[in-house]
Parts: sequence; C-alpha cells; structure tokens
Amino acid sequence: MNAITPILTGTTASGKTSLSIDFAIAHGKIEIINADSMLVYRGMDIGTAKPTTAERQGIPHHLLDIKNPDESFTAGAFVREVEEKLIEIHSRGTRALIVGGTGFYLKALLFGQWNAPAADPLLRAEFEKKPTEALFTRLAKVDPQAAERIGPQDRYRLVRALEINQATGKTLTSLQAELPSAPDPRFALLVLDRPTEELDVRIHERTEQMIRAGLIEEVTRLLESFPAARTLNAVGYRQAVAYLRDERPAGRKIAPGLPGLVSEIELATRQLVKQQRTWFRSQTYAQSFSLEQNHGALLEKLSEILR
Repeated sequence: MNAITPILTGTTASGKTSLSIDFAIAHGKIEIINADSMLVYRGMDIGTAKPTTAERQGIPHHLLDIKNPDESFTAGAFVREVEEKLIEIHSRGTRALIVGGTGFYLKALLFGQWNAPAADPLLRAEFEKKPTEALFTRLAKVDPQAAERIGPQDRYRLVRALEINQATGKTLTSLQAELPSAPDPRFALLVLDRPTEELDVRIHERTEQMIRAGLIEEVTRLLESFPAARTLNAVGYRQAVAYLRDERPAGRKIAPGLPGLVSEIELATRQLVKQQRTWFRSQTYAQSFSLEQNHGALLEKLSEILR
C-alpha cells in the first residue's frame, strides 16, 4: 500500500494528543503510532501527559508503555518499530497517524540514519560523571551547531553527541549532513502550534494538573524502582526529583514548596518549546498550522491525506 502517512507534530502542550484522538474517532479506521520519546516508558504517565486508556476512547495506540524507565529506545529502534507497525496497520485495512513531537525520532524516520557507533560503556561512564552544564560547554566547543540544537538540558543527547565525536573523530553535525536532504515521500509532516501567550496558559494549566494528579507520588515510585534511570532527567521529572531532594538551582531563587516546583517545570517546558519551534521552523517541507481555536484547516488536511 503506497499511501502517504501523516505525521502530526508540534510543541509540548499544543494539543496534539486530544486532536489526534478526536480526528481518529471522527474519521474512523485510524490507528495512532506514538512519536514521543517519553511515552514509550511504563510508569511515566502523569509527567508525560500520557493519554489514559479512557482518553484513548478505543482508538488503537502503538509504541506506548513498551519499555521500562531504565531501558533505552533509540531513534533507530523507533524507525524499525514504525515500519513494522505500518505494515501491520495497512494489512488490517486501516490507516496510521503518527503523533508526537520528538524531533530526533522524526528526523530519523524522515531522513534515515547513518551508521552510528555503538555505545561505549567505559566512555559513557566517564561522561556520566560530569554535570550536564559541563557536557553542554564541551559540546559547544567541538560542535556548536549540535549544542544549539540539543540545548543545555538534554543530558542523554549531549552524552551521545560527545560519544560519537570521540568515537569517530567527526562531529554529529557533519555526519548528519551526509544524510539525504529530501524527506521520505511516504510521510507528510504537519506541524501545529499556538500563539505563545495561549501556549503559556496551557503550560501553566498542564503543570498544575500534573501536580494535582500525583506527579510527586509518581516520581517517588520511579526513584524507588529505577533510581539511576536517565529518563528521570526529562522535563517535569528532573524538577520533581530536585524538589524531593530539596535541591535548589544555583544562582536563582525560587519560591518554596509546590509553587516553586510549578514555576521550575513551567520554565523548563517553555525552554523545551523554544527548542522544538526552532527545529520545526527549520523543516521547510512541513506544513504548519496555527490553531488559535481553529482546527478546521488542519483537520481538512489530515482528511485529504487519508482519503
């Protein structure tokens, strides 16, 4: 089946999940494939805003809850899983809608991957000893473009970029430049966004809802079962861990208690949104939709692709 598969992406808190489920219900015969790197992990539900079974409303979802928090799920593994799921879904006479905002997953799916060196446990252990700020500073010296793309918070990707540089003698940026310049024509990338002020309100409401829903309790359980899991560095989880350990950010004053935690999560989320927008805007082949309470154009485009 040579059908085009739409990819619905966008910033954190833009409303991708609810919109995709509503569309799948209205359209019929749609199965959703997750493209969010944190939703693959079991037990990480509240801090990722993972759709509950009830919220999925009977729509089949794939690549949710397939790994433990201390396991890895690389971009290469994501691509292999997506290719397998597409075959399965099409064999049932249904169509797939890929939903998620993890740029390095989408990039691997759209442009392929070069043969990255396997992780070196000894080298990785050395990098893991260093604070995230030091890793970012080091990467900024050897590969400033990669450092800008990754940002100062994503510890896993900072370590991986430095690891690749050490193993190959080349920068991640130069290696990625060797990949195809045109995206895979089997996919259509649709980017949804909202005005910044509206998104800020949604981020605030989302964060407070996570606290009410039990984020602190979720993180406490994760720390008990997976104390060394790198997934706890994700936005929301990293701040909750610091809250539980009574750790304060250096050089900044924050409010005590839960109000301080909320403000820290909101700040980190806005920083993540900024990075996501930078990547989305660089994808000139993508079609962008600013919702502003109007879903019509986006829903019409999805319907057009899936006819």
